[in-house]
Parts: sequence; structure tokens; C-alpha cells
Amino acid sequence: MTESAADGRRVSQAVMASLQKRHARQIRLRSWPELSPAHAEAAAVRAEVAGLSLTGPVRRRNEDRLGWAVPGDRVWVPGHAGDEWLPKVRLSGPIVVVAIADGLGGHADGDLASRFAITTLLERMAPPGALGRIADVLRGTFEEVNGRLLTGDAWEDAGTARGSGGPGSDGQGDRRDARQGAESHRRRGSQTTLTAVAITATSAWIAHVGDCRVYRLRDQTLELLTTDHSQAMDLLRMRLIRPEQAATHPGRHLLTRSLGGDITVRVDVRSGEIRDDDVFLLCTDGAWSGIPSGDMIAAMEGDLERGVRDLVDRSIARGADDNASVIALRILGTGTARSPDGTSGRRPLWRRVLGP
Repeated sequence: MTESAADGRRVSQAVMASLQKRHARQIRLRSWPELSPAHAEAAAVRAEVAGLSLTGPVRRRNEDRLGWAVPGDRVWVPGHAGDEWLPKVRLSGPIVVVAIADGLGGHADGDLASRFAITTLLERMAPPGALGRIADVLRGTFEEVNGRLLTGDAWEDAGTARGSGGPGSDGQGDRRDARQGAESHRRRGSQTTLTAVAITATSAWIAHVGDCRVYRLRDQTLELLTTDHSQAMDLLRMRLIRPEQAATHPGRHLLTRSLGGDITVRVDVRSGEIRDDDVFLLCTDGAWSGIPSGDMIAAMEGDLERGVRDLVDRSIARGADDNASVIALRILGTGTARSPDGTSGRRPLWRRVLGP
């Protein structure tokens, strides 16, 4: 192991020890209404998820955020600031959603923008009704986040919630402070990328804006499922530069799409079939830019928690020029959603015909 790699691993181990102590405070498991009978009989997907986000060696704060949600069950929303560790967890439900966001470091409050984007997306996807309209919910939420970051509505709501209702307050000063705060954030331009994968029993849905990436590992073959919204990628599509030039081009970090950057935003939404043992890997640019595909395959073939830690360790050790964040999901199988008593929730045909 090189000296830089050893230093990176020591830093990561120290950070991981701190994250383990903070884990109980960071996780928020939010209950949602019980599944309706129709959802109780719906096909379910079983998956395991793990993630890690660490501040890069040249960054002063971590502006990346991670999260997951299971409709009708639980949602993990990101912490307020700093590094995040998502220990491996097994999930089951009609939909399992994972998401990653990278706040733009050249803009103010990128960490708040990325947290707002992840939290809003997971909360919109978490109610059971999202199952029948996944593409619409994904696209609509991306557009909602874009508009609220652009206008400052997200910060105005937060400011009103913090300041209203105090003793002796008529609320006018609180609303005025909230409007001033919203205008300040609007002028300073908070922006973020956002990428999400929603897995059902038959399909994977991907929604994407920015330069985070989604890879799929299937049968030891790694496939990139998203397109970077960057100047370098645009030049590559126009065949003005070659792939090897794009990897080091100064425009590889200059985004052509983000949330909060323009009045309208084009959201890439696509879907495809899934198979048991598929692994979906979501990475920020600080993670994927310095890791060869062979290392990604090796990390994802084994234990997910160890794999994501290894990928982030490698990124930090190689001197990543941004924060390094990874969240991975492995499909364990599909079947019928289980009822609380451990059965499938659906009676045999003969019993439904003849009665109890």
C-alpha cells in the first residue's frame, strides 16, 4: 500500500469511528400509513442497501447527501451536515428508492440544497400511492425542487417554521425575516444535482439531473446507465473531443443542468427490467472520477457495506478533488409482499372462491 493510500485509509477509519457514534442520532425512521389491501397483495422487491459519504481532502465541508425510502414503511432522510454512514440494511416493499445529491460547491449553501432535494424526493416517493405513477412522481418532484430552490420557497418555508408561534410575537417579524432569508438565498443561487433509482418487482426507474452516475453490475459486467450533464460530455457527444480527453477535460465538472440553476429543467427518466443479484451503484463525481471500472466490480461483488467503504477509501486515497459518496443497492429477489403474520397476504384461489 502506498503512503497516500495508507494515509487515506487511516483518515477513513477515524471518520468511520466518529460516524458510528453519531449513527443513532442521524437516522430517522419515519412511519407511514399501513398498506392498503391492494398494496398488501402487490409484488414486492427485496433488496439490501448500504452507503457512505465522506468529505474530500480539498473540501471544507461535505455537500453530498444520501438517502433511501420504502413506501408504506420507512424513509431514511439525510443528516443536517457532515459525513454520513448508511450501514447495510435489508428492505422489502412494492418500491425501494435510493437517491444521491451533490450540492454545487461554487454556490452558496450547496449542502442545504442537496439535503432539501433528497428529503423532498424521498418524502414524495414514500406514500404508498406512488407505486402506480413512479415516472410522474419522479419527474414532478425534480421540477418541484428546481422551482423551490430557484425562487427561495424552500428556505422561506423553513424560516417560517423556525420563527412562528413564539410568545409575544405577532408573526409579522418572522415572516419578514423569512422573506429576507429567501431573497438572500435566491441571490446567492443554491443549486444541486439529484439522481434517484426506484426499484419495483419488475423494473428499475432512474431519474437524473447533473453529473452523479448510476452503474449497474450484472453478470460481472458494469454498465453506465446515466449521462453526465456537463460541458465535457456535450463536447464528447458532438465528437469534438475523444473519450480519453473527456476524462481530464476542464469542462467535466461544469454542469449544463442542475436543480436551482434555471427556470426549467429537463429530467432524464428511463426504466428497464431487473434481475436477481443486480447491483445498482450511485456515485457522486468525487467517487467515480478516480476509480477504474475493475475496482467498482470487485467492490460490488462482495459485501455491500465493505464495498462502498472500499470505493470511498480509494477515492480519498487517490486525492479526490471533491467529496466522495456512494450508495449501493443489490436486488435479493422479488415476490409477493408479506403481511404482518408472515404470510403473503393473498389467500389461495380455492379459499377465495369457497369462502373462509
